[in-house]
Amino acid sequence: MTTLVELTVVLVLCPAALAGWADTRYPNLRPKELRRTVVHLGITAVLACLVLRPALILVAMIMAGPVGRMIEVGIACSTITYGLIVTLWVMRSAADLARLGR
Repeated sequence: MTTLVELTVVLVLCPAALAGWADTRYPNLRPKELRRTVVHLGITAVLACLVLRPALILVAMIMAGPVGRMIEVGIACSTITYGLIVTLWVMRSAADLARLGR
């Protein structure tokens, strides 16, 4: 496998599978109100747009080598997983609103 394929699996497919599993396994974590879902969506946007890159740069400056890369992948995977879980919550909220509108 090429590095790009491995990176795609680690940073997209694994967090997506984990997000789907967590949403199915722990449905009580899902926000009941649309307002709370929107708050989680805002937190996801702040994490992805403002916090993730500086955090990865900071880790790269402090730790070099395989340990630093492992921590960077862990930070990126957890942020992506949270974002995907929130995306599932938004999709479920939209489906619930569509069902209520009928």
